[in-house]
Amino acid sequence: MPVADPSFGWQEAAAAFAIISVVAFLVSWVVTDLGRVSRTPYVAILAVTTFALAGGYLAWSGTSVVDLVTDEWAWGLLGGVVAAVLLTPLVRRLPARPHPGGAPLVGRFLWEGVVYGTAEAILLATLPVLAIWQATDALGWTDTGRARALSGALAVAGALFVIAVHHLGYREFRQRASRKMLAGALAGCGIQALAFLLTGNVLAPVVAHIVLHWQLTLRGNEMPPVSKPQRKDRRARRAQDRFASVDRSGYIERLRSSSSTRLEVSRGSEEMPPAGRRS
Repeated sequence: MPVADPSFGWQEAAAAFAIISVVAFLVSWVVTDLGRVSRTPYVAILAVTTFALAGGYLAWSGTSVVDLVTDEWAWGLLGGVVAAVLLTPLVRRLPARPHPGGAPLVGRFLWEGVVYGTAEAILLATLPVLAIWQATDALGWTDTGRARALSGALAVAGALFVIAVHHLGYREFRQRASRKMLAGALAGCGIQALAFLLTGNVLAPVVAHIVLHWQLTLRGNEMPPVSKPQRKDRRARRAQDRFASVDRSGYIERLRSSSSTRLEVSRGSEEMPPAGRRS
């Protein structure tokens, strides 16, 4: 893991983590929810914001961007591939929809795959881990194996917090029916944060996130913010699920009522005396 300048103490690292968390929430909430900006221009705003934030953090902490990219680069590539493979089963559980082909698909691969994936990987799986790790390193909590493990767990937990607040900035992730989507985002980006922690190289989360976005694109699943047609599709599916649930409940109640009726008739027939014994 790249080290910070000795003058960059844990207080500065903690303040940097707080800034990262606030920016991660505001960029999604203000731009997509309040501003109602569509996904294509939003990706540009997210990329500019992320790269500016990353550049500011690296300059403030004295962290070398060259070390972040080149140190253990082979392990970084391998970690990214492994993380992408681990995420594949999660992607395949999502419903498949039609996707564009030809030049539009290539354009989406470049813009929403490479640019969007790189920006999110840095914002969600790199900067939070780096800030917390450098804070714990400044406190001397990385001197032993056990201390390094605890510091690493704290760094991943910090990344999960940033991942959560960032996605909660999107309107679609704040709905009760979107808990599975949020859990999937936490799992996917959390694995990428762990890959960065283990390799110390930014290529690990970047490669994994780009591949994740490519896989989502090929399955026809939009990245946030989703377009209105897909929002309507999701609302329609939720309405169908509720109707199916109500219908199943009504069917069960009808079965119970029918069973109770048959039981009462059966009991009544048992209590009645035979026809030949009536006086």
